[in-house]
Amino acid sequence: MNNLELFVAVTIAVIVIMMAAQICGKLITFIGQPRVVGEMISGVLLGPTLFGNYFPELSASLFNEEVMPILFVLCNLGLSIYMFLVGAEIDYKLFKKSTIKQAGALSLTGTLFPFGLGVLAAIMYHDTLAMEGISLSTFGIYMGTALAITAFPMLARILHEKKLINSKIGALSLLAASVQDVISWILLSFVTAMAISQSYSGGFVTLGGAFLFVLVVFGIVKPILKRVAKTTEKNGELSQAHFAFILILLLAAALATDVIGLYSVFGGFVLGLAIPRTAGLIETLTVKLKDITIVMFLPIFFAYSGLSTNLLVFQNTTIILPGLIILLFSIVGKYGVCAVTMKASGYSWRESSAIGGLINSRGLMELLIANIGLLYGVITQDLFSILVLMAIVTTLGAMPIYNLSMKASKYKKGQAELGTESVHTMKVPGKVHEDELEAVP
Repeated sequence: MNNLELFVAVTIAVIVIMMAAQICGKLITFIGQPRVVGEMISGVLLGPTLFGNYFPELSASLFNEEVMPILFVLCNLGLSIYMFLVGAEIDYKLFKKSTIKQAGALSLTGTLFPFGLGVLAAIMYHDTLAMEGISLSTFGIYMGTALAITAFPMLARILHEKKLINSKIGALSLLAASVQDVISWILLSFVTAMAISQSYSGGFVTLGGAFLFVLVVFGIVKPILKRVAKTTEKNGELSQAHFAFILILLLAAALATDVIGLYSVFGGFVLGLAIPRTAGLIETLTVKLKDITIVMFLPIFFAYSGLSTNLLVFQNTTIILPGLIILLFSIVGKYGVCAVTMKASGYSWRESSAIGGLINSRGLMELLIANIGLLYGVITQDLFSILVLMAIVTTLGAMPIYNLSMKASKYKKGQAELGTESVHTMKVPGKVHEDELEAVP
């Protein structure tokens, strides 16, 4: 296949992926789910579960061996940009004493308990679901991280779409999810380093490199970005030269973290955290980057993951029980424990259940962890499919659990009251801000 033929093949594949994402995203809204859930499911449907099963020749032609590496590059570039925007969306004004205390307790229990259940699952299924040569300790940390993760980016999109971002529950869920994801990324960096080097020393070397990377970003890069932000505010626009500079930094950060043994998206996330929280800079970057990332690059990632996912493996009865137990552990460890934690913090059972349902959403982050596990040879194809299924089920359950928990009329009327204690100053790139925020319906 020459370059022109490759361009045509990749373009057709991307068109098919985007169309599937748009159709599934629209259809899923008719049952009250956010579009992003449908986009995630579209990737699985394009894989061997449906499209590849009924149209194997067409699927093999569309997503052939020459196209797949290009899709891998595109989706990883897109993910780095998306995680950069996610990091930039975290508003430090959320970190108030009262919110931090509640989010801290939620993050602690919402990480430790599912992590412990993940380790238990690893002990139970190490021989069948881990790749040969992967130690129990490495597999245990991986499974603990897989169950402890929360889909911060997807949770943010769900809350945005459903106009819950300005409620107390929404702000608390986002803050707790962001803390849990940072902890999970640290654990994941350790386990990938162990998988590569087959030793604890490799893990600690990678953690040391990650610490050094964070120091460089916040000690050297952030002051430079502050000058860029100041110039942007003064001129009223982000110049093309400064935009190019930020993109170069983003790509360099992704490359640097990949070199030290972390997944490239971690670099984008850390750089996003370092971006100065000025409305002009954040909003301009969002306008320039967010739509094309969400509309094109994320569906490519969903499809790339889906093409490696075959839910028909559950026809093998030996996989059903491990899959059900891991799914049960994931729900009990997140939804159950977080709900009890919030109840102990003084919330009603309805509010506690609503928060637990939102925190239980894993979506994009679980897909990332599954892909990393497969990429670095930690998990089998069967476990990859189990983790993708877990991502879909827990994300599908987020809004139904929230709606059922808050369905009583007095809670519907009182949602705005819940928002009175929330952080209305939170900046949401690409959305309205402060007094423009719409009240929760």
